[in-house]
Amino acid sequence: MVVVRPEKPENTGFIARLCANFDAHLRVVEPCFNLSKARQTASRAQNKLNNARIFEGLDNAVQDLEFVLGSKPGRGRPLSDVAATRDASVVIGPESSGLSNTELCLCDGVTHIETADYSSLNQSHAAAVLMSQLFEQGESSIDEGRRMKVEEELGEKTADLVLNSNPEPHELDTVLEENT
Repeated sequence: MVVVRPEKPENTGFIARLCANFDAHLRVVEPCFNLSKARQTASRAQNKLNNARIFEGLDNAVQDLEFVLGSKPGRGRPLSDVAATRDASVVIGPESSGLSNTELCLCDGVTHIETADYSSLNQSHAAAVLMSQLFEQGESSIDEGRRMKVEEELGEKTADLVLNSNPEPHELDTVLEENT
């Protein structure tokens, strides 16, 4: 979980609790407060705050991550259509503005949470929905047989590139059909 320029310590504390709930690491980009102010709402997830990595710039925070999924109301694919592994990292922007277009460009994919008429969610609530959905999806939606077939057909390096783009199973099948 990557939180960009959080403005409210309470939300960051709640997100630390979510990281404990869903076995995620916390990265914070340019917080607008000292993280010690988030301790009260972090409750028993103090270790997540203590171990949170703080970064200058989103580019630094995501450079070593496998798959980065940015979130912004009304942008990208609906969360229900996103197939990601537990290794995916979710990026949530500031409470007042969300992620900028420049920051969204640093992500491998963009998603939004489908809502009724009002699309803006509290930062920690959005984090809960995103983390829960990704946790429920579990490991990769691509089975081992498909992975092996991709490596056989495309070679190891190309297969890594294709699989790291996080395709859905039917998209991967299309690639395999086109290659034969």
